[in-house]
Amino acid sequence: MDPVGPLRRELFPRGAPDRGWRVISMVFAVVSVILLVAVLGARPQRLEVFSILLVALIAALCVVIFLHARFLIQLHQEHRQTASALQTTEREFQAVFQNALDTFLILDDQGVCQEANPAAQQLFGIRREELIGQPIDRFYKSSSDFIAAWDRLLNQKYNSGQAELLRKDHSFVFVEFTAKADCLPGRHVMILRDITQRRRAELSLRESEERFRQMATNIQEIFWMIDAETKNALYVNRAYETITGRSCQSLMENPSSCADLIHPDDRVHMLAKLEEATHTRQFNERFRTVGPGGEVHWIWARGFPVRDAEGRIRRLVGTALEITGQKEAEEQVAKNLALAQSAWAEADALRKATLALTQDLRMDYVLDTLLQSLAELIPCESARVLLLEAGSRLFVARERLRHGPEKKVSDYPLTLDAADFPLLQRILANQDSVLLPDTKQEKEWQAFKGHSDVRCWLCVPLVASHQTLGVLSVGHSKPNSFLQEHLRLAKSLAIAAAAAIQNARLYERAEIYGSELEKRLSDLHAAQKALEQAEGDRRTSEEKFQKVFRSCPIAFSITTLEEGRFLDVNAAFERRYGYSRDELIGHTVHELRLWEDFADRARLVARLKQSGPVRNVITQLRTKSGEIKLTAYSAERIQFDGQVCVLAVSEDLPEYRQHMAN
Repeated sequence: MDPVGPLRRELFPRGAPDRGWRVISMVFAVVSVILLVAVLGARPQRLEVFSILLVALIAALCVVIFLHARFLIQLHQEHRQTASALQTTEREFQAVFQNALDTFLILDDQGVCQEANPAAQQLFGIRREELIGQPIDRFYKSSSDFIAAWDRLLNQKYNSGQAELLRKDHSFVFVEFTAKADCLPGRHVMILRDITQRRRAELSLRESEERFRQMATNIQEIFWMIDAETKNALYVNRAYETITGRSCQSLMENPSSCADLIHPDDRVHMLAKLEEATHTRQFNERFRTVGPGGEVHWIWARGFPVRDAEGRIRRLVGTALEITGQKEAEEQVAKNLALAQSAWAEADALRKATLALTQDLRMDYVLDTLLQSLAELIPCESARVLLLEAGSRLFVARERLRHGPEKKVSDYPLTLDAADFPLLQRILANQDSVLLPDTKQEKEWQAFKGHSDVRCWLCVPLVASHQTLGVLSVGHSKPNSFLQEHLRLAKSLAIAAAAAIQNARLYERAEIYGSELEKRLSDLHAAQKALEQAEGDRRTSEEKFQKVFRSCPIAFSITTLEEGRFLDVNAAFERRYGYSRDELIGHTVHELRLWEDFADRARLVARLKQSGPVRNVITQLRTKSGEIKLTAYSAERIQFDGQVCVLAVSEDLPEYRQHMAN
C-alpha cells in the first residue's frame, strides 16, 4: 500500500506524477536533515527527547528511501510502457506505410525524397531505391507547377491539389496530392493518389458531351427530351428557336409551355399519343404548331422512351422536323391533279373536235387544233384566240383569216386593253357569251383592231376552274351569219379549249412538277426506311451522340481535318454516296475522289481554321458510281478520339417552290 498515495494525488493531480514524487521526496529529505541536525544538537542529558528525535529521523529516512524506491520502480514501469507503445505505434505506422494503396513520400526542405512506400514504385514506374534521393520536381510534367506548389506548402504548412507526373516509361499519370510540412524538423509528408482512370473518364465524358452538343447544334431537326411523367421539357437544341420562333430559355423557364405550341385542334390527340408512348415504346406523329405571330407550321415528331436502371420509363427522347413545305407541296400537287382530272373529264365529254384538243398538250398544237375545229364547226371568216395577261390586257395568241392558214403570234403580238371596250370588259368580268347578229345595230359595239370589217360577231370566254383565261372571238363580214346553235357549239368547244389551254400551261410545268414529285416521294420513302431501320436497331443504352448520329436521315461524316481521313459515317451518308461504311473508314477523300474539285475542300478547311463553322456552302461531290451531286455542305471542327476532326453535314439543295406558287 502506498502511504503517501492519497497525499500525492491530493497535492499533485494526474498528468504530473514524476513531479509529485520528486516534491514529496524532497520534503521528507529536508525533514530528515532537520531531524539529523536536531539529534546532533540535542543534549545527552535529555535522553527522552533525544530518543524521540532519533526515532523520527530513522522514520523520515525510511520514508525517503521508500519514496525513492517507489519512484524508481514507477519510472521503470512507465519506461517499459512507453517503449511498448512506441513499438506498437511503429508497427501500425509501418503496416499503414507499407500496405497503403496511396503513395507516401517523406521529403526534405529541397523536395528530395528521403523515404517512400511500396505504392510509389507502381506510381512512378521505378524501384524504391531509385526514387529515394531524387528531387520530386523531375517527375512533374511542369517544373514551374511543382515550384509554386512547394513554396505554398512551405509558407502555409499545408497544400493539396492535382498534378500531372511523368513516369519512367514516359507515360503520364494524373494524381491528387495532400502535403503537410514540418511533420518532423526538416521533413515533410506528401500523399499521392492515382486518378488517371477517373481523369480519362471525365475527359471522355466531356468529349462525348461536346460531340453531342456539336451534333445537336448542327442538325436542322429539333432534338427534344421530356419527362415521361409530367411531360415537361428537359432539353431542346438550338433548332427549336428556328422552327418554333421561341427561345430555348423561355422553354427551360416554363417547361410545360411545350404543350402550348401544339395547335388547339391537335393538342388533345398529341398529349394522348405522348402518354401512349410510355407504354408502346414508340412515337411517330405529324401535327400542327402555332408560332408567336399565329402562323401555323407542320411538324413531324419521332421519339422513344428511355428507361432507368430499374427498368422504369423516365424520359421520352426524339427528334422533330418541320414539314410545312412538304405539306404545302403535297396539297399543291393534289390540287393540280384535281384540276387536271376535272379538265380531262370535260375533254372526254366533247365530240370529235374536243377530242382532238386533248391529243397533244403542247400549246402550239392546242391553239392550232382549236382554230381548225372552230372553223369546221362554225362558218366564219376570222377566228382569234385572245389570252388574258395581267389585269385586263389581252393578246392575240392565234388567229385564222378567210381562206388563210393559222397565223402564229409574233414576238410582238397584237395586244389590247379590255378596259377600253366595255362590251369586252363585261364578257371577261361576268364570264358571259355574246352573240351580235349585226354589229351596226348594237350600241355597245366598238370595233377594235382586226375587227373593223366584222358585221356578225360572237365571243365566248375561255373559263377553266372558274378562272377566265381569255376569249374566243369569231367574226363574219355578213350580218346574221351566226345562229344560237353556233353559239352553243362555240361554248361547248370553249369548255374543252379552256381545259386544253390550262393543261398546256400545266404541261409546260409538268416535267418540273413530275421530277419534283418523284424526288419528294423518293426522299420520303428513303427517310421512312432509314427511320424504321434506325428505330429497329437502336438500343436504349446507346450514347445520345450515337442515337442522333446513326438515326438521322441527313448524311453525316467525321473526317480528320488535315488529310480528310474518314473516322465515321452514318447510314444516310452510305445511301447518298453509295459507299459502305467499311469502304470509307480509314480512307481519305482524296483516295476516294469524293470532291469534284479538291480546291473546294482546301478553301473549306481554311475557313474552318480562320473563322469557325461553315454553313450551307454549295459544292459538288461525287458518289461511288461517279454521279456528281450538287450539295449544300456544312461543317464544324470537333475533337474526336483525341484528333482535330471535321463534323460535316451534306444534303441536297433546298427545293425551289417558286413555280409551284404560280
